[in-house]
Amino acid sequence: MSMRKAVRFLALLITLAQAMLLTTGCWDYHEVHHISFITTIGIDYKDKKYVLYAQALSFMNIAQREGERPTRHKAVVGVATGDTVTDAMFNLYRSEQQFVYWGHISAIIFSRKALENVQIDSLVDSVNRFRELRYNVWVYGTDEPIDKLENLAPYFGFSPYDSRLMKPDQTYRQFSNIKPIYLNRFVSDYFENGKTVMIPKLDIDSTSWKEGGEQAPELIMNGCYIFSPRPYVGSLSEEELKGRRYMDKHSVRMPMVIHRSGKAASLIVLNKPRVKIRPSVANGVARFDVKIRLQGNIDELLQDIPLNELERQVEKNVEQQVRETFEKGKKLNADVLNLTLPLFRYHYGTWKRTIGPSIDMSKVELGRVEVSFLLQNTGKYKGRLR
Repeated sequence: MSMRKAVRFLALLITLAQAMLLTTGCWDYHEVHHISFITTIGIDYKDKKYVLYAQALSFMNIAQREGERPTRHKAVVGVATGDTVTDAMFNLYRSEQQFVYWGHISAIIFSRKALENVQIDSLVDSVNRFRELRYNVWVYGTDEPIDKLENLAPYFGFSPYDSRLMKPDQTYRQFSNIKPIYLNRFVSDYFENGKTVMIPKLDIDSTSWKEGGEQAPELIMNGCYIFSPRPYVGSLSEEELKGRRYMDKHSVRMPMVIHRSGKAASLIVLNKPRVKIRPSVANGVARFDVKIRLQGNIDELLQDIPLNELERQVEKNVEQQVRETFEKGKKLNADVLNLTLPLFRYHYGTWKRTIGPSIDMSKVELGRVEVSFLLQNTGKYKGRLR
């Protein structure tokens, strides 16, 4: 080979090598039907080991088409144990038949045992540090077996990806009872020393719905697990937390039944709560006065009642429920209404001397609760139908 040909051949090789370096490629490409999409993970703690429950859906479960819905989508739930959460993930790979993708996780469920026995810092670190996991993931707790929760499927043949577990905000807009929380918000609130944070408690309701004449169990949020401010202190039921929703500006629709002479007289839907908290400190005790402004409308009117009487009864009920919720939290040494938060943020020195460095609810009192309710409309009718 002449020198000129050798130089040309070498130049061609260099050009081809450069082209290969600049060419993009999908070296880690996987066919979608060969991928197990993990959509929910549950974390339990037994015998000093982490137990991981992973709900897996196929691409057909997630990207369903109209007219092709099965009676019920079937999820696959994998179970593995390990010394850490990530160790359990790797142990799950040993029995998995396909490539596992964690980027579609929409919900995380912690068992009560995990919340009671493991520092939440450890639980969150192992989950939140994983790169494939997004921050906008819903977080829950439960007393139920986690695999039982993950095996529930919505009725009408909807994908589990459209269930209340993964899209709780849809029903919260219609009935603001227990507020769902994202993982990033939970972590942010958890590490703020002056704040009490809660995660919803999942239960199974086997009585409300039937499909094809058979019971169709569904998920409900029936209370919260409470951290005050860091350690887990216990849980309260939905009924015990009723007063909290009136203190949350994000509450959308809150029904209230008004009774008269021992019978239901009306149902009022409350909305748009606006809250002001005024702290004062005397003799080593922090006292908090609360002003709550609400609006609402009549959904049902079963008895003839003057509108101003309805408004006064709503105000009375709201005050009573707020006080009851405060006292329930106080028994757990938890500020479930987060009354002390403004004092912590804007008068830290006073907060630290009086209540801190960890919240001491024996030094916290709920003072005046002033409720102002405006009835905006009475629905399509001015008064009661006769």
